[in-house]
Amino acid sequence: MNTKTLLCAALATLLAACSGGGGSGDSADTLTVNGDVPLVYVKRATTLGMNPTDGTNSAAGGDLMLRDKSSPTATEHNLTARFTAGVGDASDPEVSYDGKKVVFALKCPTANTATIDGTPGGARACTGRWNIWEYDMSAAPAGKLNEGVFRRLTASTSDDDVDPVYLPAGRGVIFASNRQAKSSRNQALGRAYFAADEYERERVLNLHSMSAAGANVQQITFNQSHDRNPVIRPDGTIMFSRWEHVGDRNRFAVFKAKPDGTDLFVLYGAHSPGNSYLHPRDMDPRGANKGQVLSSLMPLSGTQEGGSMHLINAASYSEFNTPANTTVAAAGGQVEITGNALSDGRALALGGRATTPYPLWDGTERVLVAWRPCAVTRNGVVVSCTTLTDDEKAMLADTNRTMTVRATDSVRDNAPAAYGIWMYDPTQRTWLIVAAPPAGYMYTDPIALQARPEPNVVEPTTVDPTLAAQDLALIEVRSVYDTDGLNRMAEQMFTAADRPEGCTTSIPLTRPADPMDTRAQVADLGRMKNPADAAYRCAPARWVRAIRAVAPPSGSMGLRLAIGETDFEQQQILGYAPVEPDGSFKLQVPADVPLALSIVDSEGRAIQTHTNWIQVRPGERRTCDGCHSPRRGAALNSGTVVNTLPEGLVRALAAQHQSGETLASLRTRLNPAALSLQADAVFTDTWADTARAGVTALPAVSLRYTGNPTATDDLATPAPVNGVINYPEHIQPLWTRARGTAGEHTCTACHADATKLDLRGTVGGSGRLTSYEELLIGDPVIGADGRPVVRVREGVPELVRGAPLVETSSGAANSAGQARKSRLTEILWGQNLLAGGAARTAHPNPPATVTTGTGETAVTVTIPDHATLLNKAEKRLLAEWMDLGGQYYNDPFDANNGVRSVAPLSQATFLQQVQPVLRASCAGCHQAGLGNPRNRFVLTGSEEGDFNVTLTMVNDTCTPANNPLLSRPATVPHPAGELTQTTALLPVGSTAYTQIANWIAQGCSATPAAAGQGRR
Repeated sequence: MNTKTLLCAALATLLAACSGGGGSGDSADTLTVNGDVPLVYVKRATTLGMNPTDGTNSAAGGDLMLRDKSSPTATEHNLTARFTAGVGDASDPEVSYDGKKVVFALKCPTANTATIDGTPGGARACTGRWNIWEYDMSAAPAGKLNEGVFRRLTASTSDDDVDPVYLPAGRGVIFASNRQAKSSRNQALGRAYFAADEYERERVLNLHSMSAAGANVQQITFNQSHDRNPVIRPDGTIMFSRWEHVGDRNRFAVFKAKPDGTDLFVLYGAHSPGNSYLHPRDMDPRGANKGQVLSSLMPLSGTQEGGSMHLINAASYSEFNTPANTTVAAAGGQVEITGNALSDGRALALGGRATTPYPLWDGTERVLVAWRPCAVTRNGVVVSCTTLTDDEKAMLADTNRTMTVRATDSVRDNAPAAYGIWMYDPTQRTWLIVAAPPAGYMYTDPIALQARPEPNVVEPTTVDPTLAAQDLALIEVRSVYDTDGLNRMAEQMFTAADRPEGCTTSIPLTRPADPMDTRAQVADLGRMKNPADAAYRCAPARWVRAIRAVAPPSGSMGLRLAIGETDFEQQQILGYAPVEPDGSFKLQVPADVPLALSIVDSEGRAIQTHTNWIQVRPGERRTCDGCHSPRRGAALNSGTVVNTLPEGLVRALAAQHQSGETLASLRTRLNPAALSLQADAVFTDTWADTARAGVTALPAVSLRYTGNPTATDDLATPAPVNGVINYPEHIQPLWTRARGTAGEHTCTACHADATKLDLRGTVGGSGRLTSYEELLIGDPVIGADGRPVVRVREGVPELVRGAPLVETSSGAANSAGQARKSRLTEILWGQNLLAGGAARTAHPNPPATVTTGTGETAVTVTIPDHATLLNKAEKRLLAEWMDLGGQYYNDPFDANNGVRSVAPLSQATFLQQVQPVLRASCAGCHQAGLGNPRNRFVLTGSEEGDFNVTLTMVNDTCTPANNPLLSRPATVPHPAGELTQTTALLPVGSTAYTQIANWIAQGCSATPAAAGQGRR
């Protein structure tokens, strides 16, 4: 018996012997679903790697299983064995509302000759991809549900369809698919291709709908990373888990939408404790927890998609400790239903881990769930965590021990994920085994074949046919100053430098008019929109900038180097629209594309970074209360506030105001052309009635690339085209442009020292311009001992670096606009904004003079005021580049970026020769969600994902040693914080190094496809 078989057999024995809460037996009262209802679940191989970020992973050995009732002694049936023949896989079963059908996903290789109906010569069942199937038991004999009929609903040979769920009233099926039915034909920059997720790994899974017969497939969500686990709520809306991965934001939250994809919005989990809320389901709508949602909660990787089970009160809380109104307790929102026995983190889970919970709607509030007890390996043998000593527990929980050290431990947290099916009773807190898997397998995704109340039918949203015909939609925000409890559009986002003379605050505050509002103070919109009030000229927002994601083309080679040293993917600026004095804006945007909206100050710098993607369907008219608004209760800009028009407004405009209209609605109704995005940020105050005493209009602002009122404010270097900014083409020329009467103020005249700041256009060792990395990578911090400071985060040693000149990190705790929190901005604008003390210490203000030499040879040079070096257009361009994330290239198809849109390297060879090396030598550190957000080379074991992300690290097939895939692990130290390392991970000439080098070299003679070809 080999080691892997021994591990699996030992864990299966451990699982079968465990009774969880001390209960056992098989009584109908404690174990079975009321009425002895049968169960369906999936059997999958423990060789399967499971992470929230892996949407289509598979392993041979999976099947759909039926158990006559929820009892360990009940008969179990393998329903799909004739299709899979032991080499296929099954996942994601969901029961119809009458309990007579199951829809699920099945994958089996084309070598399997089984037919769908079992007759010779019938339609072949297997396509080699995940497809949606239905198992119909309507006509099965009594007591023989295993004699149902199969029907395949999708038959893709090139795409993957998973996670199906029935719509009510026979209206079809919602499912997740990487076919990207619309977006693959409608990518940014006029391209057509399949998008990879924001780790550049797997093709993105978006939600799709289809008829009950599998026809009329329509894409309904347009996220840049996976949308998973859709279910239908009792009210008829879709609830699902969405991977949000913009900047540092990297988590799954629970979202909701109508079945046609309209009204898509976060339901819970965007800013709550924990990382990934997966498998959300409603509790029994007739039970004690009516209206609440049960979800598993876990890290992004490292736990085989297992974690804790949380009961979420999304009806009363928008986030944890964020009540909907004043009648709800201040603390609450989610609770771990096992009494915190389970862990939602990566550390050793002494209480075990749960996944795919299924609340029973039988009046008991119990939960069917896949659970595995805590187990580890000791000298390669699976043992229960109850055998661990206190010292061993402490050792396994110590996150300061590096991966290298952990690899030598005799006790390791790496036991196979042999989930079994259990019945958990949250009232009694008991665990009872229902089905224990055989050795080498896990059981997950349990569902009860039980009739349930059918959800409401939600009719499609009525849309604007004119907009729909143009593939456009409309977005209105009632006030950007209507913000949430995190205050991401509040006074904390501004400094004294933002305030015009005479302003003591940017946003005046008042008590909310709505007695149900939980905020102590809100923006005083009445003052802010009154031109006769001093607060009118203090308001910070001038424009909204609309941005479209440029999705990573799946399978592109060299893409990571082209994107650059940033946590953001590539993006395109669509244009600008004004923010009105009451904080409102209204604009038309492209439909069915991932959008972000940033509020911009009068200098063209984003006030905050939008770290999630918005979508609107064709013809949809979408209204939001505010910018990061509390999402519960009345909008701030409503009622008396919106209907009170100060006398300082232009009378001709105010007289046409209709009840409930924001200033943006009023303006765009009178001038529909104002709905269109403009290429330039141009502002003119149309509201202030300057004929009235004491009323002064806000200053006009023109931030054009060219055509400014003063020609010296225009760009003299190449201007971006179509909203795409590339560093080598557009930013580098700013540093080399001649400035001063004789070029003495040119940036590179002073900044040409490789030991300090080198802005010259020289190419560095990475293949990128040295100036780019000088701006975006901070210098290592040196300790008192003269050595670089190192910290260990989740087992990975890393160098501690000082603040860079350009900040490319942004998350919930640091959501200010990238330009406003970059030290480069503070120096070139001459303002102290949000860069912080550490950045100012690392990069002090330039001195007024510099003296070289001494005595009679001393020469004193006057240093120009850096705030005057760049003109308005140059500052706009620089701010836009920083706000987008500081990418090297924002166009993956630019002829100069080194990206090959169709890689010439063999995936089959990769799987045979390269992936085993990466899994053995690299995957321990390169996992999703580890403490270092700069870890962008993520390996999870997925064949497609690991292949695609590896391609991004290859850009020179004719010189394999020059590629980061080889150069970094062949360098000592790697990782950079492993300062005691003496031997490279992959020494040059070693067998592993040579295998990878030979694979890369195979592409040298291949002819790369032209950019954009090879996609549909």
